[in-house]
Amino acid sequence: MRRKAHRSPLLRAFAESHGLSMTGLLRREEGAIYWLLRGNRAVKEGLRDAANPLDQTDAVWAILLSMLDRTFEYAEGAIIAYTTGAMASSEIISRAVIESAISLVFIIADDRKGDRLSRYFAHYFNKEDREIDHWLKAASGLNAHDRAIQEQAAIEKRDGLKVQRRMLDESLAEIGLPTTAATGLANWPSVADRFKALNRELDYRTIYAALCSQTHNDAEDLLNYFFSKATDDKSLLEIVGLEAVTFSRMMLYFGLDYYLMAAASYALRLDLKESYDVIDGGRKDISAALREITRELEALERSQPSTS
Repeated sequence: MRRKAHRSPLLRAFAESHGLSMTGLLRREEGAIYWLLRGNRAVKEGLRDAANPLDQTDAVWAILLSMLDRTFEYAEGAIIAYTTGAMASSEIISRAVIESAISLVFIIADDRKGDRLSRYFAHYFNKEDREIDHWLKAASGLNAHDRAIQEQAAIEKRDGLKVQRRMLDESLAEIGLPTTAATGLANWPSVADRFKALNRELDYRTIYAALCSQTHNDAEDLLNYFFSKATDDKSLLEIVGLEAVTFSRMMLYFGLDYYLMAAASYALRLDLKESYDVIDGGRKDISAALREITRELEALERSQPSTS
């Protein structure tokens, strides 16, 4: 990604706000940082004039914005982790970026009077209720004193969730959306189904699956290191290390693309045309960088000796 002079102020602002040193690794990601911050700013600028009318035309715009802001914060974290050398952590956060973005885009794609947002909240409350049941079951084997402490804490949490759910349902009903109670036990789709509904199943089977592998700390990286070490080939070990770093960078950029996709979907829903145009330009730039990173990764893979 080519350096552009107008991007430097945002890079410096990002570094200062997060207490980062201006390292070579950070400077290399200037374009990524620029488009993350520029995309976020484009949404906020678009909302500045549209916020009051939106209260009448799209009552959940602020809730959706909160979800988008959370996705933005995850993306910031992925960049910070990567540029400070915490590559494995960056991959895990990139997974959070993608899952957060795909959930938001799935909700945004719903009809404005649809039930996807309600189902999203209902899924949370139902899941928490089941977890409390498991909590109480796990506490049942304790002595009477300790069991009473755990049961009291679980009951207090359940009561708190009931209050939250009642208040949320009142708010949803006021804006004409189905309540979480009205959705009953209607399923919130799995991550795979959310990708599939948005015609992105291939991304789920490749990108997201690879990141899940990293999140669950499976044996892939350890096996790569083991077999490379077994050859006693220092050049191969260096290639494996470069491949791991490049893979982390590729996942970071996929996460950024998903954030920008969510931001673009938000802008489209609210008819923020100028914001959408800015964000779309960012997606094109990030996509070009992704193609370059993919070529680098493929070259590293080809440079490894055949195991056949």
